[in-house]
Amino acid sequence: MTKLLSSVGLVIALAMASALAGCQLYFGSNNDDDGRGSRPPGSACAKDTDCAAGCFCENGTCAEAGFCGADRDCGTGFHCDMARSSCVPNPACTANEACSQGSICENNGCVATCTCTTDADAVKQGAGWCDIARSTCMKGTNPKGACTGAITCTVKPPDCPEGQVAGRNNGCFTGECRVITECEAAPECRALAHEPDCRARSADCREITIGQDCHRPDGSNCNAGDTNCVCNINSFSGCDDLP
Repeated sequence: MTKLLSSVGLVIALAMASALAGCQLYFGSNNDDDGRGSRPPGSACAKDTDCAAGCFCENGTCAEAGFCGADRDCGTGFHCDMARSSCVPNPACTANEACSQGSICENNGCVATCTCTTDADAVKQGAGWCDIARSTCMKGTNPKGACTGAITCTVKPPDCPEGQVAGRNNGCFTGECRVITECEAAPECRALAHEPDCRARSADCREITIGQDCHRPDGSNCNAGDTNCVCNINSFSGCDDLP
């Protein structure tokens, strides 16, 4: 029984010790000839694995960063080296494309944001927009412009194909087109320039048409402003809010 209690006590002591910060907890001498990094903070190093668990090699010296079981356990600018259960700096970068999915390049280091499939998805998570190609949440405003927002300038919108709307930024059109299904929110009805897009929003939008070859119920021709006319041809001219 005495041996059992001693073993349990040792396990508890080790568990408590493992909760200590950084690599102040390390075993063995500063000599890592056996291949196991065991050098404490302040020791010389050439790579992270020279240092004890909880440390990394920073400019030739072992520095503390903490233990981890996942990236979320590490501070900003760090991720978890699962093999060593140690927080280490994110890879250096000069462009977002150098970072993994769900991370952006900031201050020459990859910083985790979130993953997404649309701007709306990114906005829900507190980001600005979604880099669809990388499925990564980005800060700021989509370079192509937002799909919503008031227009205060007189610049004409670009001719966007079906399924897209003109991007907006600072009250003007950006000249770029946005895929509707990737928008941060549903575009206003007036932004829908194609009949199928307007019809798809029948719950809140209505089609505006121009009639041709129109006549009254008695067969006489209709004049501008007449009501109760029937037209042989109705051409889509725009989309508007339901009255």
